[in-house]
Amino acid sequence: MMMKNAAILSEEYFVSYFRLLMNTRGCTVEQAYQLTVEQIFEGDINLFGEDTKKNFKLAYQAIKGN
Repeated sequence: MMMKNAAILSEEYFVSYFRLLMNTRGCTVEQAYQLTVEQIFEGDINLFGEDTKKNFKLAYQAIKGN
């Protein structure tokens, strides 16, 4: 997925992305996490900076709790 490097991706963005992956692929939260790291972060969770990384982790905790 092509992303602009200057963008800070929000927690809501990642929650929606996790839900999309889980609904369309029938995967678990953990699998959605791994797919997101591979597809959006290209394997490097620090790719988009600390704010995006923090929002990603917050979204993971939020979706994991549901």
